[in-house]
Amino acid sequence: MMGSIMTIVKTNAWLGVAIVVISIGLYQFVEPAPPREITMATGGRDGYYHALGTYLKDGLQSEGVELNLVLTAGSGENMELLTDPDSEVSVAFIQSGMEQVFDLGETTLASLGGLYYEPIWLFYRRAIELDSAWDLKGLRVAVGAKGSGVRAVVEYLMAENGLPDAGDGLVPVEAGGKNAVDLLRAGEIDAAFFTVSPLSKTIQSLIDMPEIDFLDIRRSEAYAARNPFLSSVSITEGLLDLEHNIPPENRTTLASTATLVVNDRFHPALTPLVLDILAQRLREGGILERPGEFPSTRNVGISLTKEAEHYLEQGPSFLMRYLPFWAASLVDRLVIFVVPLLVIVIPLIKLAGPLYRWRIRSRIYTWYRHLQETERKFVEGKIENPKEEVHRLDMLTEELASLDVPLSYADELYELKEHIAYVRGRLVSGQGI
Repeated sequence: MMGSIMTIVKTNAWLGVAIVVISIGLYQFVEPAPPREITMATGGRDGYYHALGTYLKDGLQSEGVELNLVLTAGSGENMELLTDPDSEVSVAFIQSGMEQVFDLGETTLASLGGLYYEPIWLFYRRAIELDSAWDLKGLRVAVGAKGSGVRAVVEYLMAENGLPDAGDGLVPVEAGGKNAVDLLRAGEIDAAFFTVSPLSKTIQSLIDMPEIDFLDIRRSEAYAARNPFLSSVSITEGLLDLEHNIPPENRTTLASTATLVVNDRFHPALTPLVLDILAQRLREGGILERPGEFPSTRNVGISLTKEAEHYLEQGPSFLMRYLPFWAASLVDRLVIFVVPLLVIVIPLIKLAGPLYRWRIRSRIYTWYRHLQETERKFVEGKIENPKEEVHRLDMLTEELASLDVPLSYADELYELKEHIAYVRGRLVSGQGI
């Protein structure tokens, strides 16, 4: 029995080596496990970026992932952190359109999808009688704080209208948020751009000022057609304040899309988990967003990752629906390793049986070859020492008696013994031994 086992082991040793080599090769295609800690750039503490980041932090924490939030001035600073090789930030909220005005250098960024609309408002003092962007020439206009997304996009749009920041253009004032609201109230600036939700405190404080109004951007469809990262959104009558009917008529404005952007430090396996958590917050929609409209593939500006595209089109995977995240991630990575391994190894294993049978039969055939040569020499009278040949056949019989073969090959072994006895008998009788 032990001899059979050793024969099997020796015969199929190549299979073990092949499995090890194939496993090492396939392992190179298996991604490492997702990290337990990631860093995200959000925005100001009172902004919706940070609020959404906090919601995501709580959701990830329940799945065993720690999310570190970095407060910033907005999309501009977030882009800087994403493209900084020394930064730990791997994911950030970015206003669509930033890719048009920001130099990415050698950094490759990708989007996980759009999250909600960010209207671009132009509030101005009514005394100015502003009718279009061209009327901003020579006016003091708050274009957003340094590092903010609104500043970058406004500069881009003003350039399209032939309104540079100097000379014959508007007079830019580096201010945004509450600071810009205070400047408008005090009359220190004539107009200000904002990128905030219609329900934000900023908008509510502005519409409470009778001397302040916002511009109806009549050419919003043209802007959106020329710039895929923009959308034309309707601010319907009474949307901002039903009691006081603000605005008093339907108006339109432009909107960028708040997007989630990642760099190559972000592990792709975290994509469905992050999007699933945010989808729970966004699925009911908002004052401008329809229920279920976000997360979305539209107006994101930066190309989606394949994982995000799959999630946004197909939803969470089968494993994500029924298993905890870490279990689903482990199974997903094992599938990438195990399935190809089985596809290659199973046919190789099927060769093990035939190879073992070939090994046993090859030994039996070797003895038959010797027996055949002995009988031929006997017939041709070429055996010089018959006793020595008989002794050799006796030794072969003893060797076969100690040979351990599987029962399935016992008949072949006994046939060989009979044939040895037959040839030995011919030698003995023919030579008179």
